[in-house]
Amino acid sequence: MDKLRLEGSFRLSYNASLFVREGLGFLLTFDHLIDTSPGSGLVFRPLSPKLGAKMYLIWRKYQAFTPIAERLLAELKDRFV
Repeated sequence: MDKLRLEGSFRLSYNASLFVREGLGFLLTFDHLIDTSPGSGLVFRPLSPKLGAKMYLIWRKYQAFTPIAERLLAELKDRFV
């Protein structure tokens, strides 16, 4: 960590991946957020030792959702609750 030099930050990993593809640096992100398939020009390398982070999905108590958003929320609840 002492040798790490942060030069910028991005809210969207995809946007940052465009800079990485152009050779403008490296991207520290979660796995599966950008295309790292063969031919993408990018590769995912996990940190060692493995680091973890808690993530939360938050919405308004009486939020009105579109049908597809309702379906997504139901799927997430089935898998993670």
